[in-house]
Amino acid sequence: MTFPPQIIHNVFAISLTLLTIATQYPALAEQVDGYHEFNYGQNKKDSNNWIQAIRVSQPAPRSEVNGQVTVKFQAPGMDEVRAYCWKAPGEDDSNHPWGSDTLLTPKGMTLDAKDQGSFTFDAGAFPHGPMNVRIFASNKAGKKDIFELQLFNIGGVVWNQGIPDTPPPAAKGLKLIFEDDFDGELSISNDGRGTTYQSHKPGGGDFSGWQFSNVLGDGKPFAQQGTWLKIAARKDKQSPKGRSGILASVDADYKGIWAKAPFYMECRFTAQSAIGTWPAFWTLALRGEETDELDIVEAYGGMGKGNPNHPGYSIVSHFWKQKKTDGTPKKGVSTRVDIMDLGGKNYWSTTFHTYAVYVGLEDTVYYFDDIEVLRHPSGEVSKSVPHFFLINLAIGGISRWPIDLERYGNGSDMWVDYVRVYAKEAVDPEYNIASTIEPARKFGSVGLNLAVENQDRTFIAAHYAAGAENVSQRNWNNLKGPKGTQLDIVDAAGKQIPGLQTQWKVTGVNQEGNSQLARDWGFKHGDLALQLGHIKSGGALKISGIPYPRYDIYVYLGAGSSAGQGKVMLSSPTPQLIDPQHSYFYKISWLQGKFKVATATKFAQAHPSNMVVFKNNSAETVAIEWVGNLQGGATGVTAIQIVDRQTDGK
Repeated sequence: MTFPPQIIHNVFAISLTLLTIATQYPALAEQVDGYHEFNYGQNKKDSNNWIQAIRVSQPAPRSEVNGQVTVKFQAPGMDEVRAYCWKAPGEDDSNHPWGSDTLLTPKGMTLDAKDQGSFTFDAGAFPHGPMNVRIFASNKAGKKDIFELQLFNIGGVVWNQGIPDTPPPAAKGLKLIFEDDFDGELSISNDGRGTTYQSHKPGGGDFSGWQFSNVLGDGKPFAQQGTWLKIAARKDKQSPKGRSGILASVDADYKGIWAKAPFYMECRFTAQSAIGTWPAFWTLALRGEETDELDIVEAYGGMGKGNPNHPGYSIVSHFWKQKKTDGTPKKGVSTRVDIMDLGGKNYWSTTFHTYAVYVGLEDTVYYFDDIEVLRHPSGEVSKSVPHFFLINLAIGGISRWPIDLERYGNGSDMWVDYVRVYAKEAVDPEYNIASTIEPARKFGSVGLNLAVENQDRTFIAAHYAAGAENVSQRNWNNLKGPKGTQLDIVDAAGKQIPGLQTQWKVTGVNQEGNSQLARDWGFKHGDLALQLGHIKSGGALKISGIPYPRYDIYVYLGAGSSAGQGKVMLSSPTPQLIDPQHSYFYKISWLQGKFKVATATKFAQAHPSNMVVFKNNSAETVAIEWVGNLQGGATGVTAIQIVDRQTDGK
């Protein structure tokens, strides 16, 4: 995805500011962005003892192995070395049903005169698929290091992989509404339309330092191998600033896999703990501007000064833009899960674990390998609207953790075994978050949306709210195609207005004779559909039979990725009854998904804007014309709204 220079600059500036605050004033970091879990480990006394000494020369990180495997490495300044790998339980091993950590090196193994060492192990005795050989080194001065060597065992023992035959205990009484074992062809696209997942955070806000990537090809960043999904984080010639991956269960139109309380979700995965790695499984529930974010697992990789040094993983429930009855912000609920004391007593990078949440109408409960680890009252948003889920491998980013994957060849993998969703009942496939947003107006306005034929995402459903702040409405009229006449026009209350009709015609259509699509420009929900129907170059729209004694005309504007400048003009058979300022110039640019009114009356004065407002009109008939290619790329009108000033209290 290509972002405008301004947003890239803003994200960099904000990240730099947050990093400075977190470093110099760690106690203030939570006040800055609400993610208090990011502060964990910054001041841990033992962190100075962790250094990077180990370098592995054989086998290459993330390579395939089979049979006898020899590992060669160097660890300057270290005295003693141990290496471990997680092993499946034996047939009669009732004492260790979770499996056990197996020592791969001789006890008390030391390095040679060149600080080099090696050991050999039989991969055939270990689980088939993703494996993590963990090499520990230490010296008499108290310095220590850990190197996590990710490998893929093409041989080995098939153990504990794939979706279990039985449902999870916490999903009792619920029915399975979705599952993905990732054992077949992947269904992922950049915007998620027509596939199971999209490869970006819905509504924008990708937060990884190595940015969440478009689908660039096999393994970039997603691949299917065996019965697993691999999310591959890499910095290479194709992605010199790094790339990684996220899966969202809804597309750019917020259509997809949702679950409404009571529901249960779980995901089984493993990933590497290294400086900058940040694998996660989480959900979002959106109700207008209010959001419940349930971070089922936030795993922070890396040891050493300034790194997380996390003994387990974090769980956090955020209640964004919500207040308590006394008007103060509603704080989230969190815990640090010390997983080395639970179940098989091994780390999230050692082997696969299952992370889950149950959201009920009373309580929200989190689980680690079916063990309850946190419980709190369910949020009001969580109880009222559905959630969608996300799975990602972030590398640095808004967590502010440093990134250093050099000794791993600038790469790291997250392996996802499966994801399952249970609920009391399935969510209507037509559900869209836009339907939960309350409009500013329920009557006294008429919305005319210039929709693109055969492009469903440019049509606004009757129950979706869209439009500028203070005048947003439901029941938009979708005017389909580059020209036409429509008589059955309804107002914001859905009531037909007798005698009102509109006629439109646009220029600059594509080869199929259709009007053009705009880019999203940061808009979401109903406003996204409103802004996508980009009418290229120019056109005119005539409205007659307007019933309001006095009204304002809102003209919404869109553009392709190249942006551009244009002009909007208003005329009428009774010119004395319309805004005396008959024309305005606009300049489409990045405005973070917000509407901004153009006020320039001269081309040279045009400023960043995406909306024109003609005020205090009383003519029964008006015509809006536009020229959208005065400079830069093609721009044009996406929608027009007639707002009754009397019912708006003006």
